[in-house]
This record gives sequence, structure tokens and C-alpha cells, in this order.
Amino acid sequence: MSRNIDDILSFCVNLSRNLILSGANLERVQLAVEIICKAYGLSDVSIFLLSSHISVSAVDTEGNYSSRQASIPPSGIHLERLRSLNRLSYKIAEITPNPKMLSQMLERSMNVSDYSDSIVLGGKICAASCLSFMFGGRFTEVIPVAFVTALIHYLMQYFERTGLDRLVINALTMFIASTAAAAFMISGLCNNLPAVLITVSMLVIPGIPLVNAMRNLLCGHENNGILQMLKIFVETMALGLGVYAALEIFKSFIILNKALLNVPALHPSIMVLLSYAASVGFGVVFRIPFKDLWLAGLGGALTRISLIVLTPMTSSRLLYMTLSASVAALYAEFLAVKRRQPSTYFVYPSIIPLIPGDLFFYAIAGLFVRDRVNVEINGINCLLSLAGLSIGFVLSSAVSVHVRRMRFKR
Repeated sequence: MSRNIDDILSFCVNLSRNLILSGANLERVQLAVEIICKAYGLSDVSIFLLSSHISVSAVDTEGNYSSRQASIPPSGIHLERLRSLNRLSYKIAEITPNPKMLSQMLERSMNVSDYSDSIVLGGKICAASCLSFMFGGRFTEVIPVAFVTALIHYLMQYFERTGLDRLVINALTMFIASTAAAAFMISGLCNNLPAVLITVSMLVIPGIPLVNAMRNLLCGHENNGILQMLKIFVETMALGLGVYAALEIFKSFIILNKALLNVPALHPSIMVLLSYAASVGFGVVFRIPFKDLWLAGLGGALTRISLIVLTPMTSSRLLYMTLSASVAALYAEFLAVKRRQPSTYFVYPSIIPLIPGDLFFYAIAGLFVRDRVNVEINGINCLLSLAGLSIGFVLSSAVSVHVRRMRFKR
């Protein structure tokens, strides 16, 4: 007799692996496996999930036991593929095709439209240019920002092919990028070095992995959440080390004073427009199809509006960041229900205005100018911002996860 359970579990593991590689959170992956196993009548289903490993075991109606596991390499974000795979999981649960067909269906779902590397780079440059204006840059910083953004893009690709450790990649990339930015300032082609460095920091700070780590921590995947948090902390410190080392080398040519670190306030309407454009740029980076990029931009604009409205109402950074993140998450959950797509598809570009790249740089700059107060204030504010971002996202999405699980049980 054919062991259909082997084909089903192999499919579940491969599906889960590709979902995580595309940017899915672990609850989404676990729910997909659960509904597929239930559709095929499997019992005693055991799912062990980490961001780097998955193991699934179950028993079929004839009493056959099987298990499958797989390792998961470092993941990126490909939201169009995530959407396709998410649809596949529900389709499989609905029609329960012959298990022998599952691998072919998975292969077809993986074959989605994609942007070329040059278009992705263009999206990064667009987003980075908008961010540089938000952080005090002017048109003189556009060329340095574009150059350093492209440099980071190709450096990351090169270093990842060499198989270097992620900590080494982060430190080297930010050191080279910061050195290039300093060279622009020394040559007179850049008037605001902090605006450039803050912008490129936004491209590499693991803000979205941190949100997923916090979500895992608070939604039943504590072990994975703790491991991810430690990993993100160490990788972020490596980024800071790269920036600090470059500033130390060029300290005789660079002056970072408090006046230079003050960002002039832009008109709220300009901030909203820049946030819209930056989220559209990141939408391209996250591989959201062209027809949905306006939704990515709208999410970023709504998040910025919530920040503008809430910031004067309270002095608590944790509170207004939490509420703004909740707005982004609720926006994503609303579209997820209305369009029958994963909320991740909409939430990632929406939270871009909340990632505290400026505070991260100011803390590093405080070390550079030996300003302990600046380090403490900006370091604490950076942690509060990340905590509020994570908590707001988790609180809003946890409700929808609970609703989906109740519907699944019924």
C-alpha cells in the first residue's frame, strides 16, 4: 500500500521551508501545516518550528507513522511568493488532491513573477532617497545616498556568496559603506554625513526580523523568539561596530557635533508623502507586485499620520510607538481579510516609518564624540521604539490569529 503520509509530510515540510524563506511568521506556517494535516485526516500531529529548522510527524488513518524534517537557511522577504504559497495551503486543504501531486503543485506555486535585480536596486535607492530627506538630508545627499545604497546592495550579495558569517558580513558591509559616505563628505560632495549614514542604516537594521522575533516570543514560540532576539542583537551590534570603526579612522576629517545631529522638522504633509514613497520603494524590495504597490505606500502614509497625530499627545515613546504600530497592523489585518491574503504582505512596508534608524546612528555617534548622555538617551529611546513597534504589532495581530484559529477549529 502506498505510504501517502510520507508524501503529505514531505510536502508540509517543503511548504513550511519556503514560507519561512519568503518571510512568513511561524504562526502562519504552523497554521498552514495544521489545516493540511487535518484535511488529510492525519492525527497525533506534532510540529516543531524554529526559524532555522522544522520537524513534522503524524499518524494516518491506517496507523502508519511518519516524520519529516529540514533545515532552513537564512531567509529573505519575497511577499509575492509568500502570497502564492499561502493560497496553495488553503487550496490543498480544500480540494485534498492526490498526495503524489503535491510536489508539482508546490513547484508551480513557487514560480511567481519577480522584479529584476536592477529594479529591486532602484526600489532601494528610491526608498533611501526619501528617508534621507526625512533625516535632514538635502539634494546634495541624493548622489551619496544612491551610491552607498548600491554599494551595500552588491556588497551583501558578494559576501553572502562567499559564505562568511553574518556578523562578519554586517561589520564589513557597514564599515565599507560608512567609509564611502565619509569620503563623500571629505571631498565636499556631501554636506550632511549623518543623514547618509542614518539612511543606509535603515536598509540593514533587522527591524522586521525583530518584529517577528517579538511576535514569536509572545505567541507561543518562546524558544525561537529568544534565540532570534539574541541573534538580532548581536548582528545589530556588528553593524554599529562597522560604523564606529569607519568614523574612528576618519575622525580627523569628520566633525560630528550636536548641531549636525539635529534634524530640521519637515512639514507633516511632506513627511506623509515621503513615507508613502519610501514604503513603495520597500514594497519593490519585498517583491510586492506593481499593481499592489499603492497599498504598500498607503500603509506607510497611514503609519506616518498616526505618528504625527500621537506624538504631541504623549511624551511616552513606548506608548505612541505601540499605538502607531497597532494602526499599521490593523491596516494589514483588514486588507488580509478583505483580499484573502496574509497580513505580512501588507504590514512589512507599512512599518518602515517606525524603524528607528536615526536613534541607532545617534547612539553610535554618541560613542564617537564621547557623549555618554547622548548614548544613553538615544540607546534607550531606540530600544523603546523597537519594543513599542513589536508590542503594537503583536497585540493587533494576536487577535486575528486567535480568530483564524477559532475558525479553523470549527
